[in-house]
Amino acid sequence: MVTSYGNFDIGNGYHFVDKYFLISTGMGMLPISLISFPIWLGESLQNQSYKRLEYFGLKAHHMVISDVFSYVLLTTLSILANIVFGFIVYGLNIPSVGYLFAYVIQCLYCNLIFLLFGAIIALLVKNTRILMPAGMVLLFSSYIFTGAFSSFSDLPETFQSIGRFIPMKYVMNDFFEIWTETELVNVDFILLNTALAAVFTLILVLILIANKKRKN
Repeated sequence: MVTSYGNFDIGNGYHFVDKYFLISTGMGMLPISLISFPIWLGESLQNQSYKRLEYFGLKAHHMVISDVFSYVLLTTLSILANIVFGFIVYGLNIPSVGYLFAYVIQCLYCNLIFLLFGAIIALLVKNTRILMPAGMVLLFSSYIFTGAFSSFSDLPETFQSIGRFIPMKYVMNDFFEIWTETELVNVDFILLNTALAAVFTLILVLILIANKKRKN
């Protein structure tokens, strides 16, 4: 996108890459949590790989947690790779260490919510042949409502209203204030993300309890 439109000046020493970088980061994070993670979890549940590993004395929940951390690490590497590529190829401005750390941490916090959502989808659907198209629908719907394909402010008001309840909207748009060292924490994002974390965690626990009762 930067190559197509050119890395034009947007004022205050920043260029188009400093704005589009946020969108490309978000677009890279979403497939990990909405497609890769649910499919991996669905396959593990479908082929009962966790159950088989329990025969070797391994705890299923420990394995799930370790695998979730591997997806968090994958997301971290994706964010850092995007930063390095933007800096080397397009001269992306890099904020000071404190703001850079705040940016990455809040991106990962956002990713955690989508991993929880992905886990809910995997536990409800389980069939990997359905998870892929379902994930694609959710992925491109998220892109549309968060302003990945056009400026968020240019979206219809209805789309903007929906987008404000999607945490990735803040990563792709509002985190520009963090990147430009205007604010350290986006309060609106933190409040929304925390509320969704509580809701998704509760739903996940209820699903796990229901599945356990069904097995018994």
